[in-house]
Amino acid sequence: MRSTTLFLAIALLFGCGPKPPPLLLLITVDTLRADHLGAYGSTLGRTPNLDALAEESLRFTASYAPAAYTLPSMASLHTGLYPEEAGILANHNLFRGSSVTLSEILRLEGWRTGAVVSNYVLRRGTGIETGFDAFDDQFTQSEANRDQPERTAQHTTAAALAVLDELLEAPGRGIFLWVHYQDPHGPYLPPDGLRERYLDAALAESDGQRELPSEGINPMGAIPRYQLTDDRYDVGFYRAGYSGEVQFADDQIGALLAGISTRGLLDDARIAVTADHGESLGEHDYWFSHGELLSDELVRVPLLLHAPGLTPGVRDDIASLIDLLPTLTAMVGIELGGSFRGRDLLAAGAANEPGQAYLATLMGSSNKRWGWVEDGLVYVRTRHPNGHESEELRSLETGAAITEAAPRQAMRGRLKDFRDTLRVPHAVEQELSPRDRAMLQQLGYLE
Repeated sequence: MRSTTLFLAIALLFGCGPKPPPLLLLITVDTLRADHLGAYGSTLGRTPNLDALAEESLRFTASYAPAAYTLPSMASLHTGLYPEEAGILANHNLFRGSSVTLSEILRLEGWRTGAVVSNYVLRRGTGIETGFDAFDDQFTQSEANRDQPERTAQHTTAAALAVLDELLEAPGRGIFLWVHYQDPHGPYLPPDGLRERYLDAALAESDGQRELPSEGINPMGAIPRYQLTDDRYDVGFYRAGYSGEVQFADDQIGALLAGISTRGLLDDARIAVTADHGESLGEHDYWFSHGELLSDELVRVPLLLHAPGLTPGVRDDIASLIDLLPTLTAMVGIELGGSFRGRDLLAAGAANEPGQAYLATLMGSSNKRWGWVEDGLVYVRTRHPNGHESEELRSLETGAAITEAAPRQAMRGRLKDFRDTLRVPHAVEQELSPRDRAMLQQLGYLE
């Protein structure tokens, strides 16, 4: 009896404070290829923290970003609309918030909202900050080869935990925290020892010691000039650097989750992890860049959903980043009254729906490309500068080309039918300082 009484007294003293608020955590990783996670088939051990989370999550194998550029892709995630519908055709357009955003919905429902971004194109003033009570875009350094502000993963994690603590001071009905890690984006300069961990294997690949020229910002058949490091031109060196950056981001995501756990918020957290787009590491003769193509290396992204009571597993139906707004609001018990392109991926029967995804290169590529994903197929139509159009059809599962006329014609029709429904508002340009304009020109987003 005395032992029980003592235990209850201790529990009352130390364990019966106010219940922590619910946390909705959205983690996006810039330029992260799905196939570099162990959960998606990699055997190199780059992502133990994300792999452990994937074991306890619902993992989507066919999740697509609508574009291979950051601001259009993130605008889609936050609005549930495709980039063209949100008026975001490039990284220099203004995200006007004319559509209701995820953070606005949550704030109207009494949630406190915070974001920590580490990519310059997501800075305050682009409009992506709409709906956030706290928005941290403090870039701690510049890229090695360009005057481009950025923030590396350890500083991103520290800032995210600081914003979380700020939101905890007046948590409301819950806390929404969006954290965007920049590190896998080039130039690939991981901390010491991380490139070296993967270098021997990368150089041992059949083309690992191939040397390439370096030219331009977003070239085919060459290394972009901003990627050049240590006067190296062998492709294995850069592939190993990318792997090291992915591991660095994973290390810090592990630190973020540990920090959330120490605050008592992890066990009851709703978590989504995805990427804005991927990266081409030589596929289709496109090296260490993104934006020009609609290949799976660029637009097929990881997607993990984790929540108390959500059964872990694997889903093969097609998902898009536009599905996250209705999915995440439903995960925290908010019923949406508006109409959104995306679907609630966790709704009853959703796993039995085939899903669809629309893709576009928008203003970022030399050739305009549009894609449609459905029924295990990926269709891409290309308009060349001379006005000629070409098309390709591939298997979603294997990537193999499909030459039969009937499925090609069917997918061509579905893409056309969808594009006929698009309502594209006038795209507004951001108000840019001379320095911002110069930096966007360095990035290749402005002439």
